[in-house]
Amino acid sequence: MMKKDLNVRQMQAYAALCLLIFCDHIRVTNSAITELIKHLLSMSTANSLPDWEQAGTEIAITGRGDPVPVEVDEAIPHNFKDTFNSLVECCVEVGIVDMYGASTEQPRMFLEKCICIVQNLGLELPPVESLVKLGKGEDAWGKPVSEVVLSDFIEVTGLKLN
Repeated sequence: MMKKDLNVRQMQAYAALCLLIFCDHIRVTNSAITELIKHLLSMSTANSLPDWEQAGTEIAITGRGDPVPVEVDEAIPHNFKDTFNSLVECCVEVGIVDMYGASTEQPRMFLEKCICIVQNLGLELPPVESLVKLGKGEDAWGKPVSEVVLSDFIEVTGLKLN
């Protein structure tokens, strides 16, 4: 599977994995970061994308220009603060940039930025093929999958969500 074949839900899940890999690398764990990653991954199971998008405005780290909680900011090493903030914003944009308009290449562009950030640190990303578990669907957004399918995807990628 090529990145060009991914739907927005699959791209959103992969962007969430980029954030998780980055946070593991800088050894930062925080419930607000975990909440954001779980929210991003939950797009895969969301039956209502507008409701999913609205829920993202109500979590501690929105990725929409709001400051991150102080305890998160203080936990991030100084030399990674800008990278963290950029990555969070790009991850969130993957899922919301086309939410209320026509489908564009913007979600893919934001995903590519996420991938570049992680690769520039020399970190290994999970194979894109793992996203096949999240289903395809007929349109740019794809169809929701079950919680079981999402859990299997997370397990296959070997990532730990505390």
